[in-house]
Formats: sequence, structure tokens, C-alpha cells
Amino acid sequence: MKDLGAPMNASTDLIADHQTLRSRLRQQRLVATFGTEALRAGDFGNLLQEAARVAAEGLGVELAKVLEYIPREDALLIRAGIGWRDGVVGVIKFGADTASPAGFALKTGEPVISNHLSDEPRFRTPQIMAEHGVRRAVNVIVRGDGIGPAFGVLEADTRDETASFSPDDVAFLQALANTLGLAVDRERDRAARDMLMREVHHRVKNSLQIAQTVLLLQARAAGAEAAKEHLEEAARRVITIAAVHERLYGGPEIGRVAIAAYLGALVEDIHASSGAEAAGRAVGLEVEPEHEHASWDADRATTLGLIATELVTNALKYGAGKVAVRFDPGGSGAAATLVVEDEGTGPPADFDPTRSRALGVRLLTALLRGGALEVRRDPARQRAWFVATLPPVPHATGTS
Repeated sequence: MKDLGAPMNASTDLIADHQTLRSRLRQQRLVATFGTEALRAGDFGNLLQEAARVAAEGLGVELAKVLEYIPREDALLIRAGIGWRDGVVGVIKFGADTASPAGFALKTGEPVISNHLSDEPRFRTPQIMAEHGVRRAVNVIVRGDGIGPAFGVLEADTRDETASFSPDDVAFLQALANTLGLAVDRERDRAARDMLMREVHHRVKNSLQIAQTVLLLQARAAGAEAAKEHLEEAARRVITIAAVHERLYGGPEIGRVAIAAYLGALVEDIHASSGAEAAGRAVGLEVEPEHEHASWDADRATTLGLIATELVTNALKYGAGKVAVRFDPGGSGAAATLVVEDEGTGPPADFDPTRSRALGVRLLTALLRGGALEVRRDPARQRAWFVATLPPVPHATGTS
């Protein structure tokens, strides 16, 4: 910004030119650094906040904000900002018509310098700016590749009455806004992909629910009890897979499942559908607090869901008393374990999962390839329980 009150002579001109050059070089460095950040696939909200911070730092002002255009309201929302009181960012909106500086920049695509807001005949001053004592403002449009609608406006404001924004300040702010526009394009692409994937998972879930309904209808029509039982088991397996797809399109992270929440809901569904609740039998899931927010990819979540369905259903069908389900998702490079124990005596002493010909056990063995299914016993308590160990994911992270 330019100081309006300083007397000028040859010496001060030289000093001013040197200071201006240093300021422009610093602004270029700020834009370059921000550009590196914008190219990373980081949190978009944090990037908007960083854009506001860089705008304020580059222009040496106290206030800056990123305004997002809300077309259905024809309004601008303060999406990120520096220097504003609590309750402004993410809350305050104002009209995007051309009677406001930001609205004019948005609708025309032209930068706006307002160096005398109190006496500005072209625009009204938004109330929030008056409350913060803003005297001068500069606004530039934030758009992506030019094909889609503009994202909004980048604005810098100051309370200082002795300085004014210049065309050079506009050039800096517009360069910063253009760089932000690259991140806007990336964010829009990601949102479009997420919407498509949500729709795909939603349709898959609906198709699987139809398949489950058909299997249950066939089970009711089956004459032989064994055929009916097999069809009902198949229906449970189908809905287990459908539940994963529901989590995939309904959760905040497309392609990932909050595994503890999914497993908890699945166990509750099995409990409710099995009739065990009416018989007074309880089912409980135990997950350590540090693992409650772990997320898994769809394939691994589906595998776990099928394993849990088989083991919990088996415990409710053949066991006794309360069924305890204990889950440890493991960590980086570590195996996950699912323990299912009831209050019965467990399978016969000579039971060997690796040799069993029962369909459910064979399915578990296939699902746990690379892992293991064990029966562990406590003779003193006359108890036995199943432990399913899922193999670790190669190059896994703590949230795999």
C-alpha cells in the first residue's frame, strides 16, 4: 500500500522505490510459496484460510477474507478470514449484487479498489466491515479454469486512513487469487468424483437389498428346513456386503469405512434379526478408544463384515448367554483380530477349523487366507472362543 501523507523528494523517491521493489519481491515469494501449498492435496478449508493470511501479510493489512459465492442465495459467505471477530467466518453473508465492492468484482470479473469507503458513491459498505472500522478495501475475483462459475472473491481490508491500495497491490492479490483458483478446480473435480462414487455405492446397496429380499422370499417358500436355513444365511451375507456400500456412500470419506462404527451397527443388526434379543440374549462389541476412528478400505471392511456375520450368527445359534465381540483393528503393518465368545462350552474338543466341511467354516477359512481362525479354550471356566486374525495390509498406515 502507498502512504498518502509522506513528502517526496529525490532522496525519498529513491528510498520509496527501493522499499517498493523489496515489497514486490516479497509478494512474489509469498505467491510462489502459496502455489506450492495449493498444489498439494491438503484440506481445502485450511488452504482458504492460508490464502487470507497470505493476502493480509503481502499487503501489510490487518484484515483479509475469502468470500464464497452461494448462487441459490446470490450471496457471498465469508468462508475464511484473518482479523475478524469470532462468529464472522463461516457465518456472515452479504448480497453479491454490484452495489457492494465484492459483488461488483464477482459479477464483472474486474478488480475493485475502494480507497474511501466512507465517501464511496459507487457502493454500499457491508455492515460487518463498518463494525470493524474498515476504511479501504481491494477485491479480486477467484475463479478456476474459466469454464465453471467463479468461486468467489479474495478481499483485503484496512482501517488505516493514511495508506491506499494501488494497482500493484491488485496485481499481487489477483496472482494470489489465480493460484487459489487452481485449488478450486481440484476441489471441484474431487467433489464431482465423490458424488459419482456415492451414487454408485448407493445403487449397489439397493441392488443387494433387492437380492436379499429375493433370497428371503425363496426361504419362506422353501419346503425343506435345510434349504430355508441356507437361503436365510445367504441373505445375511448379502446384506452384510450391502451395509459396507451404505457406509461408503454415507460416510465423510469416500472409499473408506469407519470400521468400528460399521462393525457395531452390523452386530446390532444381527442381534435384532436373529431373534436373540427376544430370547434375552445380549451381544456387545468392545473396541479400545484409540481404535474407534480407524478406517478401512471397502474390500477389507467387507471381509471383516462377513467374518463377523458368520461368527456372531454361529454364537447366537449354537452358543449360550451373552455374546462378547472384541475387535482390534491393529495398526501400521499389524494384523487385526476379531474375538467372538459366548457363555457356552464351545465346539467339541476335537473341532478343527482347518478340517471342517461346514459351509460357514469353509467360507471363514477362505476369507482369512493369509490369516487364521483359531478356537481357544479355558478348561477351568469350561469356555471356548473363536479368534479370527486378518493378515496385515502391506505398507499399511495407522488408519488402514
